[in-house]
Amino acid sequence: MSHRMAVILILLSALGFGAMALFAKLAYASGVSPAMLLALRFGLAVAMLAPVVFLRRLRLPRGSALLGFAFMGLLYTGQSQAYFTALLHASSGLVGLLLYAYPVLVTLISVSLGWDKLDRRTFLLLALAIAGMAITLGGDLQGTPLGIALGLAAAAIYAVYIVTGGRIMASVDPFAGTLVIMSAAAIGNGVLALGGDATLPSGATAWAAVAAIALFSTVMAIAFFLVGIKYVGASQASIISTLEPVITIALGVAVLGETVSAGQLVGGAMVLAAVILLAARPRPAQDRALQAAAG
Repeated sequence: MSHRMAVILILLSALGFGAMALFAKLAYASGVSPAMLLALRFGLAVAMLAPVVFLRRLRLPRGSALLGFAFMGLLYTGQSQAYFTALLHASSGLVGLLLYAYPVLVTLISVSLGWDKLDRRTFLLLALAIAGMAITLGGDLQGTPLGIALGLAAAAIYAVYIVTGGRIMASVDPFAGTLVIMSAAAIGNGVLALGGDATLPSGATAWAAVAAIALFSTVMAIAFFLVGIKYVGASQASIISTLEPVITIALGVAVLGETVSAGQLVGGAMVLAAVILLAARPRPAQDRALQAAAG
């Protein structure tokens, strides 16, 4: 595969992840709860990915690796619940920007665990990202305090998820590991859906939105990222994937009629600039963790 084709696949992956908030908003319009939407998302994704894994005769993780991936599935359940619930209390653009605090949090976790050093350059970039987030949160936001808190919680859980994956992903085929993660997430979100509002989508539009999340924003987005990363590396792939929140904001404005203030644009640009520059010089632990982000 050519380098250009690999970049195209990663861009399609970013489009899939970036469009997920739009599809979720369309599904919510039919009265679907976040828990039911997520249960359907991961259940359908498992049904789509499982035949691929078994037809390719990929070995599923066992022992401690299996427990580790199952734990990642529970983390993904918490992250997804926070993210999709935040969409009920804040604009898709704001939630997308808040989620992109996770690369900064990954760096902080790596430093605190002794896997990385906080040099002057990293410190300045972290300060830039934090300042950008402060500007974003200090403007005229289309979101409640609960929506903002849930968006930040999603970023924090995702950071832990990535760091965890960075420690166990190397020895397992990424598709097999992803199947375990999504299966655990399907079970976790299914239990939450049955314990709460189990209303199914009503109407063709809602079901089409759910199917799009499962196929385009989960299976294809993850698979395209994993394939692309083999040819361009985790560092460049992570840089390209920073297009995701831009896509989320653009779709929110174009399709949902959301608005974005100048302050939010400036703050978001500062955060994205910090993320890109951080990714431009990845450290070993961070590089492994970014590969796990495809899950």
